[in-house]
Amino acid sequence: MSESSRLQIPVLVMLLFMVTVQILALAVTPAIIASGNRVFEDPTSASNPIIYVLIILAFTGLLLLAIRLKQNWVISGFILFSIATSIYYVLVAFMSPLLALVPTVAVLFLLRYYPEWYIIDAFGILVCAGISSLFGVSMTTLPALLLLLVLAVYDAISVYKTRHMVSLAEGVINLKAPLLFVVPKSREYSFRKESTAFSAQSVPADGKKKGAYFLGLGDAIIPTILVISANWSLPGAASYWGINLPALGAMLGTYLGFIFLMTTTRDKPQAGLPFLNSGVIFGFLVGCAAAGVWPF
Repeated sequence: MSESSRLQIPVLVMLLFMVTVQILALAVTPAIIASGNRVFEDPTSASNPIIYVLIILAFTGLLLLAIRLKQNWVISGFILFSIATSIYYVLVAFMSPLLALVPTVAVLFLLRYYPEWYIIDAFGILVCAGISSLFGVSMTTLPALLLLLVLAVYDAISVYKTRHMVSLAEGVINLKAPLLFVVPKSREYSFRKESTAFSAQSVPADGKKKGAYFLGLGDAIIPTILVISANWSLPGAASYWGINLPALGAMLGTYLGFIFLMTTTRDKPQAGLPFLNSGVIFGFLVGCAAAGVWPF
């Protein structure tokens, strides 16, 4: 197999992850809507994106502080607690609160004691789908669009200007925290045994090649929020296979943005959301025009 073909396979796998997350998020949305679970009481409120961004800033700030102070147990504990809360909140839409504790604890046990790449990837797909759906049904399209615009700008600043997101990515990888997708470059690769620190989509300073590609879970979650929001809050739009045209356009736009992201240079960290959010917003607007609906 040629070198270019070997490089294309991980990219195709990551694209498949994105597609799977969005299809699964659409599939679980009816159950989440029926459960009545929502993050925000008023899905139309323009303050929802502000609250979401403040939560992200607080979460990021706490993790960076713990990394700076070398308090790894704080980072691991906080991440696992956040993961457990997210998993449980989604599962109670499908089973009783008591029964939902069983798979929640099982997943945490696996992530804590055997954080291999395939365990993390399987978890990532499921949790991304659940969280995307949960936030998607909690916002109509206008707040969702505002959220995507703000986070695209924030991601660019945090990667290219302040670079604090690069530091966070390095800390997450070193701790084997399940906050990203891991796509190995070879069958022999083990994320659990990996000891080299490097940033997502970057090459280590010593010139050695990475053993895997990395994609943050947020890069799958954030665009999918608009997909879910469009599909439930624009019921008048024409639909195919249960997906209306604005949501379908948003999905295709996500994949287009991802392809553009993957064509950028990989000798330094790249901000994913400017590409992905631009693509999903463009596809959404094209879908709205095709359906003849006004999203605002």
